[in-house]
Amino acid sequence: MWKKIVGGTVLLLITGLLAFVKKHDTSKISALSLAEVEHQLDGSVRNPIREVDTVLAKIGYTIITEGKAEYKGYKGKLVSSYFVCTDCHNLEQEYSSLTEHSPEDKLVYTTEHNLPFLPASSFYGIYNRKQFYTKDYVKKYGELVNDARDTLENAVQLCAKYCSSGRYLEDWELDAIMHYFKSTELKLKDLKLSHQELSALENLERLSSDQKEAILKKVRSKFTQSYIATFLPAMDVNKRGYGENGNAENGKLIYEKSCLHCHDNARVTYLDLDHDKLDAQMFWRNINNYTDKSLYQIIRYGTYPIAGRKQYMPLYPEEKMSNQQLEDLVAYIKELAAV
Repeated sequence: MWKKIVGGTVLLLITGLLAFVKKHDTSKISALSLAEVEHQLDGSVRNPIREVDTVLAKIGYTIITEGKAEYKGYKGKLVSSYFVCTDCHNLEQEYSSLTEHSPEDKLVYTTEHNLPFLPASSFYGIYNRKQFYTKDYVKKYGELVNDARDTLENAVQLCAKYCSSGRYLEDWELDAIMHYFKSTELKLKDLKLSHQELSALENLERLSSDQKEAILKKVRSKFTQSYIATFLPAMDVNKRGYGENGNAENGKLIYEKSCLHCHDNARVTYLDLDHDKLDAQMFWRNINNYTDKSLYQIIRYGTYPIAGRKQYMPLYPEEKMSNQQLEDLVAYIKELAAV
């Protein structure tokens, strides 16, 4: 008799627990798109696409990775004869969290996940960002950034025409890229919200405006909505460490995952680099200059496209390569040059 009572009590407890879990299962909520949740909380429409066209998304991926695609009656042509998007942008997450944005963290994370260490921000989560071409990009592109700062479509067009030394996208090409971005947008599950935070998002239509505002603030604190770009001048010759205070091991990673991403076998550029001692000695001979062959100069200023040589090197803002990482790179070059 006692065993029956105990067994019945346990069964009731388990049944009750399963019912509670089912009632408070947040898996459906966590699968919601971030854009949809923001729309429900404040009515904002950051980007107009509500449902992904998978065929268009695949076309967009092809344009991003190969530079052109064909779609229905459209025969695509190269957006740029010199670059594709993935020369400067990763497609995957490149920091350990959605709120991290230090170049040190980025180097560790990209190394662990076998990704290149690039000068531009990843396309991961770009559909959910608020601003583009932030801060110092106006120094390079002037008034062109005015229309591109707050609109993803305009930012893409600026990149296609000017950053890639190419052309403006046709409407169908831009639409395809936007559908690709939509297909990779952030979901609530990507924000690592707690069960309690996810539960607060149940029945959004019943929340007061103050509650919605508080929740929206919490949600937006969980991901970086724009990546700041600070352009630094070439380091003064009297402040350069010339590798003495650099970590050559980190420098080797930067050289392999950044420099060789474009320069190995002259894949993107006319300058062919590898782990050759002569290449390193060329850089070392110019290390205290203010020319394109000085690492201290070229990292911070890059080069500009000119007639007859549209390939150019984009600069690394402070947020994409720190001064310490630059010293690490110099330390490796010094080691490789055997000076």
